[in-house]
Amino acid sequence: MRIRTVGRRGVLFTFQDGDSPMGGETSVYLIEGGDRFYLCDTFLGSRFMNVVKDRIKESPRKDLVIFNSHSDYDHVWGNGAFDGCEIVAHELARRRMEERWEYDFENLERFRDGDVLKRLPNVTFSDRLVFEDDEIEFRYLPGHTLCSSVCIDRRDSVIFVGDLVEDPLPLTLWSDLVTFTESLKTVLKMSCQTVISGHSGIVAESLIRRNLEYLKALFLGEEIDVEEGEETHSFNTKYLEFLHYEDKAREILGERFDFVQFMREFWQMLGVERESLRFESRLIRQTPSERLEEIWPQFEEQLKNRKDFE
Repeated sequence: MRIRTVGRRGVLFTFQDGDSPMGGETSVYLIEGGDRFYLCDTFLGSRFMNVVKDRIKESPRKDLVIFNSHSDYDHVWGNGAFDGCEIVAHELARRRMEERWEYDFENLERFRDGDVLKRLPNVTFSDRLVFEDDEIEFRYLPGHTLCSSVCIDRRDSVIFVGDLVEDPLPLTLWSDLVTFTESLKTVLKMSCQTVISGHSGIVAESLIRRNLEYLKALFLGEEIDVEEGEETHSFNTKYLEFLHYEDKAREILGERFDFVQFMREFWQMLGVERESLRFESRLIRQTPSERLEEIWPQFEEQLKNRKDFE
């Protein structure tokens, strides 16, 4: 684990490869304001948050505001380590967190470290939320997910972007690549002195621009020479196909759409056993496009019949 000071009031906690069963690198960011601490993301469980709690205890009598940059499990499973605090996120992040919680915990429970309590955001916003006294702003910038947001420390010119930027390539869990590129352009226009990524630490402007060019090429369907990040690129291209069918299912069922039920039944139609979903990312990369096209008409009919029956 690595801890470093950022600016005049920030502390970056980076859990490195080997620190957790998930592997790779993940950072959470703590800002000390006048009367409050602001914690950007909470990683995978209570044990990881002990070091953050120790730092907070050094300055007693300050409230804590947790900010979830988006709803992915590796950014929110530590929420329950903190009692009596406000948890802030975009309104869609709370909705997506609620929608996916059971499915993610069942399939990814092996990555937790310590207790994981289901603690959802209790303060949500649609565009932005500002704590003027501390010059802290939370702003909606979708891209990596539909529900992605950023934390801007105006005083220190620091922006925590969650998973909007990654080295070497961004991961996309949302089909709107145009909006994703616009969000990255917005980050560039802010010209913050320090940009912090959830999985790549402090990043340079050049990486943001490379991420932007990659997303443009992915959107246009251009052939991409991926020297690094081949696995990420493979996942992105395949997951966009999966999202296409999820969107169709949502359109058919409307308010009756149940994410957990959809995912289990869709994989079952593909011949995948429920216990195998622990390795869903690999399954997504390995499933041929032709197989998705083959099973969809039958699955679509099943959804329509369910809607008519209900």
